[in-house]
This record gives sequence, C-alpha cells and structure tokens, in this order.
Amino acid sequence: MSKKMAMAAVLLSAISFAFSAAATPRYSALKYSCSAIQSLIEQHGAAIFRYPSPRKAGLTLYDRYVRNNNFCASHQVMERVMIPSSDTDRCPVKHCITGSCDDSLTFCF
Repeated sequence: MSKKMAMAAVLLSAISFAFSAAATPRYSALKYSCSAIQSLIEQHGAAIFRYPSPRKAGLTLYDRYVRNNNFCASHQVMERVMIPSSDTDRCPVKHCITGSCDDSLTFCF
C-alpha cells in the first residue's frame, strides 16, 4: 500500500471514529442497575455513562464504555474497569485506553 493510501485510510478511520463517538448515547449510571448498564453497552456497542466522583464531592466523572475492541480506535486497547450503578458500587464494564507505544501498534499517540 502506498503512503498516500495509508494516510487516506488513517484519515478515514479517524473521521469515522469521531462521528461514531458523537453518536454514542449518554446515560446517568446511577439511574440503571449494573445488568441494565451492561445491556445498554451490548445493545449499542458503546455508551457514555456519567456518575459522581467517589473521591471529590460535586465532581461528575464520565467515560465511554464499549462492548469489544471493535469500538476502540486502532491505537487503543480495552481495559476492564468498575463504575457505580443503582444496585452496586462496582459494576464491571470495559473502556478504551491508549495502548503502549511498541512495535505491535502501527500508530501510537
């Protein structure tokens, strides 16, 4: 593949990812049970959940949680994390994080 084609593919991928993130549904985690949160992520492929910070009063945290690696950018990997829900403080979900900058990744930001 030529350099121009590779750059075009990267640009198209980045634009596609940006539009998919903009269309990601948003929810308040404390309004849903853990199983409902997991079902919403499974149904949509990705969803943004917000919730109060456990360490700083008045601060709201949020992130984009995903069904699988297909919903992460090419330079990202999945990581399991816990978020609060209406029925537990530790609901297991997955989100995308930047992968390490090693030879296994074509691009690293």
